[in-house]
Amino acid sequence: LFRSQASKMLFLPENACFMGVPGTSMSLEVAESLDDDSGAAGTIIPRLGEICQRYKLWLSVGGFQEKVSGEEGVGKIHNTHIVIDDGGRIVSRYRKIHLFDYKHLKESLLTVPGTTTEVCETPFGLNLGLSVCFDLRFPSLYQRLREQGANVMLIPAAFTVDTGRAHWETLIRARAIETQSWVIAAAQSGRHNEKRESYGHGMVVDPWGKVVVCLKGDQASVETFELDIGLVDEVRRRFVIKQRLSM
Repeated sequence: LFRSQASKMLFLPENACFMGVPGTSMSLEVAESLDDDSGAAGTIIPRLGEICQRYKLWLSVGGFQEKVSGEEGVGKIHNTHIVIDDGGRIVSRYRKIHLFDYKHLKESLLTVPGTTTEVCETPFGLNLGLSVCFDLRFPSLYQRLREQGANVMLIPAAFTVDTGRAHWETLIRARAIETQSWVIAAAQSGRHNEKRESYGHGMVVDPWGKVVVCLKGDQASVETFELDIGLVDEVRRRFVIKQRLSM
């Protein structure tokens, strides 16, 4: 499909490689290191790198269970958003800052939050502002990403059904409008296990807040789309808000 459509990049949701059962250590058990120098790197990301190299495709891995290095990281992971280029190399990584503790879902029990933001430049004009799921509720993060040069905000997610129905589209469109950027939000969908179900409705929203793509909520699906990155400059030039962001 991607080869026939001449696609340049594929966007996967949070927990793209594994969805654990809440209240268990399953995510910890499957976590892998990204530290090649230590010789402890796993097999998942290298395999994805091989796919990227074979098909000349960039890849956003929306949320990967990364082992935390050092003695303080024993029994802990990072929820890490990784970008792999078409040569199979990791070119950017972002560790989720805002952790999701809601009802029976307690991300902070196993996950260490990140501390830094990340913008990934691509050779096809997209400057990707990386984030993950619950980050969506913190608009200052996306303003910072815009200040760092992002023109596309990536928000891979696994929203719960109740929060998704209430807030998902509103928040996605708000982040696009506020930052005058494209937003690409790949989303987990459907029931994963007895304790976890995701809302779905992966979306692409343009810098004016228009929904360009909205996938179905109860089943896995794929959509190809083309971004007019010039629309970012057009909207920002026509409707100037940057100078007022500090007010």
